[in-house]
Amino acid sequence: MDIDQNSSAWTTTAACLAVVLFLYLVRPRSSSWGHPPLPPGPPGEFLLGHLRVIPKERTAETYAEWAKKYKSDVIYVKSLGQPIIVLNSVDAARDLLDRRGANYCDRPRFTLFEVMGWGKTLTFLPFGPRWQMHRKLLQTTFSNTNVRQWYQLQVTEARKSVHSIIKDPDNWEVSMKRFAVAIVLKVSYGVDVRDDNDPYVKIADDAMYATGNGGAPANSIVDVFPPARHLPNWLARDWSLKFAREWGWAIQKLHNVPFAVAQDEVARGKENPSFAHTLLETYNSNAKNGLDNEWSLDDIKGAAGAIFIAGADTTWATIVVFVLNMVLHPEIQQKAQALIDRVVGQERLPTLSDRPSLQYIDHIVQEVYRWSPLAPLGIPHKSLENDVYNGMFIPKGSIIFANSRAMTQDERIYRDPKSFNPDRYKPPSAGGHGEPLPLGQFGFGRRVCVGRFLADNSVWIAAATMLATLNIGKKVGRDGQVIEPEVVFTNGGTW
Repeated sequence: MDIDQNSSAWTTTAACLAVVLFLYLVRPRSSSWGHPPLPPGPPGEFLLGHLRVIPKERTAETYAEWAKKYKSDVIYVKSLGQPIIVLNSVDAARDLLDRRGANYCDRPRFTLFEVMGWGKTLTFLPFGPRWQMHRKLLQTTFSNTNVRQWYQLQVTEARKSVHSIIKDPDNWEVSMKRFAVAIVLKVSYGVDVRDDNDPYVKIADDAMYATGNGGAPANSIVDVFPPARHLPNWLARDWSLKFAREWGWAIQKLHNVPFAVAQDEVARGKENPSFAHTLLETYNSNAKNGLDNEWSLDDIKGAAGAIFIAGADTTWATIVVFVLNMVLHPEIQQKAQALIDRVVGQERLPTLSDRPSLQYIDHIVQEVYRWSPLAPLGIPHKSLENDVYNGMFIPKGSIIFANSRAMTQDERIYRDPKSFNPDRYKPPSAGGHGEPLPLGQFGFGRRVCVGRFLADNSVWIAAATMLATLNIGKKVGRDGQVIEPEVVFTNGGTW
């Protein structure tokens, strides 16, 4: 009898959920009646829209192919009732996300990342007072001028990593991951990462794994239907929700452990310049003097976490792509090394103050950004109001993707875009093509990565230091045979 009652209860619950989900999917998001036509796109299916049409792999490439097929840089699809706009050119992205940024500064709700523990981080905050406050805090700290205070830290950490690589070349990826982690943790929390085996490297590695393997932002069932976050795993049957629940501890540990250290140091009066220390000192001073605080401890913790999510994994992955291309193109590596020897000399190593004199290294870094954007669709924006662009209607509440893969592989802009060629940016008078530097790797508009100057400096000094000290080549196996590198990319996120 109990079994029958339980079965009946679950049947009733499932039926109610099905009705709620149906009503959720067919509810009107915004009406295009009486408006110009929507952007072109492939045909969809009843109710599901393009849910089964949009591929899980090579999504950015598919959007780029659709842009060519439908002869439009702006593509429209709809998934479970949610309108999606994909911008496949720099012009379209700048027109909408930059020039009309006030209408495209929102984010869709990232329920999956909330479950994981990133809900109070600038990257995923919706437009509103809290987002504005977080962005103000971070913009002040990470302006192009203010990041110069971290020059010496970046130079020192780059040299430490190269020293580790020389001692243990087989673990070069670990050394460069430590480099990226050491910078963001020092800047955000004042934490010193001593070596490749430091416990903080493991904490960061776990958080990077959790964030990078939980699925694309705003692309899971719980993102489309947030109430599903409360369902048990066996009923939700969503691997990404199960993954977020299982790995949430890694995100919590990243937020809590270094933050507790910063709190303790501030309480003891220890001077240790960092983003968290500065805000905590102000917070404690205001509390002591009976003054209101503009931000809470959770705000400080979330803002500091944003520095990590934007700076650690992406910096490390960009350096990996740089190394790959130095292996594949030894002639480029040799040209860069000769330039460093000529400009810097062999008595010292390059610093960030040498950057203006080492433009070819700059072009190599820019070509790394262009050749393989790490997050080809970035983190989506959301439109606050209806809009019309080039005669096409963009509904209120649309999810907006800027397809940097399409932009950086645009044959109308870049000659032979699949080739790795730093000289493409040189003017024709200097033997180049005069092609524009890539845009989009750090996002667009009011959601552009506020830490882009710090991240770019980290990548540049890592590349310059490696070129000045190492010969980067293909690995040789135990049998003496050269191992050819396999170029494989996975779907990749800016804050």
